[in-house]
Amino acid sequence: QALLGAMPAAAARDLVAELDDGSLRVVADVARDTHGSWGVIAAFDKTRAPFILASICEHVVPLATQQNGCRVVQAVLKAAAQGGMDIGAAVSGLIAGGLEHLATHSFANYAVQVALRHASAPQREAMANELLPRLLALSASKHGSNVAESVLSLAQQPQLDQMCETVFGPLGAPAVPPGDALRGLMEHPFGNYVLQTLVRRVAEPRRRADAIDKLRAATAPSNYGRSILARLGAE
Repeated sequence: QALLGAMPAAAARDLVAELDDGSLRVVADVARDTHGSWGVIAAFDKTRAPFILASICEHVVPLATQQNGCRVVQAVLKAAAQGGMDIGAAVSGLIAGGLEHLATHSFANYAVQVALRHASAPQREAMANELLPRLLALSASKHGSNVAESVLSLAQQPQLDQMCETVFGPLGAPAVPPGDALRGLMEHPFGNYVLQTLVRRVAEPRRRADAIDKLRAATAPSNYGRSILARLGAE
């Protein structure tokens, strides 16, 4: 890593090119190793070699579900996107690989979050459309709840309105008793954070006031209602 950083750009490209055997397998194999993963990241940071990105795209799901490989997926996709390179193949691979499973995976959830932040607008919408209907299930998972918050933070207003309808019910509907979705999120140690993110993203004043009223009505000693309201500044 230090050697690559100190080398002239042309020499670094020549050295890194030795990893390119045309099969896209060597980089993926190296990326699974603890030390090799940092080497791949350093090589891409220095050279932006297209074959490295192509290899990560080709093997994105198996790499994302492996501890060292996931580190490489996150770093390469972020650097590639910031450098104007196309990461669409990697995002498509994650979508095809089963987003809900990957979103709840202890390693792959981080790759899904990076993809959400750096995907093109159409692919980000495709990811959100697949994950939002599973938001309640994701919210009950330690790792999935992080993805759920990421999805909500990037969702469009119509998607947020639909999720509010699912969680809080129709605007102006009775606040008591709370529906199963609201009650489940308020009682869950991970889900309550997802609920906070949802309310923060609500832009329409009447919808937000309705959500806060229903949160207050459903608050009980057995759930996280008071903590949620406090964090929202709505006690």
